[in-house]
This record gives sequence, C-alpha cells and structure tokens, in this order.
Amino acid sequence: MIKQQTQGNLYQNESLKNFAELISNINLLKNKKYGCPWQNMQTHETLIPYLIEESHEFIDSIKNNDKENMKEELGDLLLQIMLHSEIGREKNLFSIKDVINSLNHKIKSRHPYIFKKRKKVSIEEAEQIWKDMKIKNKSNQTKKSVLSNLQSEYLTPIEEAEQINFQIEKYGFKWDNKNEILDKLNEEIEELKLAIKIEDDINIEEEFGDILFTLISLSKYLKINPHKALRYANKKFKKRFSIIEKILGDKIFNQSNQKFRELWTLAKEQLNKNNKNQNDKK
Repeated sequence: MIKQQTQGNLYQNESLKNFAELISNINLLKNKKYGCPWQNMQTHETLIPYLIEESHEFIDSIKNNDKENMKEELGDLLLQIMLHSEIGREKNLFSIKDVINSLNHKIKSRHPYIFKKRKKVSIEEAEQIWKDMKIKNKSNQTKKSVLSNLQSEYLTPIEEAEQINFQIEKYGFKWDNKNEILDKLNEEIEELKLAIKIEDDINIEEEFGDILFTLISLSKYLKINPHKALRYANKKFKKRFSIIEKILGDKIFNQSNQKFRELWTLAKEQLNKNNKNQNDKK
C-alpha cells in the first residue's frame, strides 16, 4: 500500500513538473518580443479549424488502435487547449488556472458520492446523479435548445450532422437498431425518386439532404467514420478511373457511356485481383 502511494506521488510530482514546463513553453511561444509570429497572430476564431482537425485525427487514431499516434494527437489537442487559454489570459478573460478550476468544480459537483460521501454506487445511479446535477447547475440559465450551441459556420455539413446525432442521443433520441435506420433510408430514397419524377427541384435538394443526414446517423450507429469512409471511396474511385485512363489514353474523350461502364467493370475486377494477390502474399 505504501509502495503504491509512493509511486502515485512520484507520478503526480512528475506530471506537475511536466505541466509547469508546458506552461513555460507556451509563454515563450506566445512572447510578444521573440515568440512565434504566427502564434501571436492567432485568435480563438482562427484556431477553430485546427481544433476540429486535431479532434478528428485523435478519433482516427482510436479507431485505428494506434496507441503511439493517440499519444501524439492528445498532445496536439492539449496544445490547442493551452493556446486558447493563453489567448484568454492575454485578453484578461481567463487563464489555464481558471480552466482547470472550472473543470475541478464540475467534476466534484457532479460526483458528490465520491468527493463528499465516498459512497459506491451503480452505473445507473451514477448516470442519474450526473443528469440531476447537470440540470441543477443549469437551472438558473436561460433555457435553450441543446442544438443551439452548435457553431454551424465552423463545421462542415457532415461534422454538424455528426454533432446533432451526438447531442440528441443524450436525451435518448436515438435509433433502436440498424434496420430502423435502413428503413428510414429507403423511405427517404423513395421520396427523392418521387421528387425527381415530378421535377420538384426544391424538394429534390431537400430529400437528397435527408438521405445524407440518415447516412450520417447510420454511420454513427455502425461506428463508422464518415469522413474516412468517403475518403476511401474517393481513393478507390481514382484508382479505378486511372486504370481506364491508361487503357484508353488519348481516346478517352471519344467513348460512349456503355464503353465506360465496361471498362469500369474491368478496372474493378483488376483492382480486386491485385488486392487479393497482395493479401495472399501477406
């Protein structure tokens, strides 16, 4: 027991020392006289794309089970937190100390059974206490939609759809199974077909958007990264089309749709064969 406490104290002391060094490094990085000129130009707003990018990269490292990359990407996220905190300090709004104090307060207030009573509770009890404390803490605030905080101007449509799905799930608004989502997807496709049939341009765009949103919901249920899936589809398409280009050469501009379809099937078969051969070698 004493050995465990000693190891815990050493870990804590080393972590505090490392964090103190990090604060010092950020101060030097943002020094007005000899700091990084690019960093000194940044604002909360200009750093938003980098925060989003680093978040996605960390998520990808989790899904790829890349532990080394997870460590690196968490560091990149921590850098973003430190930079935003330093910008806040420069404007006399808040500092990293305020950020940490706010987090500590939130952790303690939403886990009273740990920090006040030292009482063991079930997962169901813990979740209910968390919800009750969250409602209590926000009871004095002006009530608004859970989706009103989404900063749409800083998100791609896919990212916004992901966030909407994530937020509404907190209220239990979610699909029970994948078949429900697939049924909804088929329903939206039929509505798009109808809109196309009657040439309703406005409704065509709306129904097409509904299909995309439903696909994002399906990706969340299946635990698929839609950005990664689309990038893979783009990469696969480019590989297949490059094969067609090599086959046709300069004649590519004078081909019928039927010829393109035939060559597309050929390119698909060739890539599948190449992939199979590579897997066999492994």
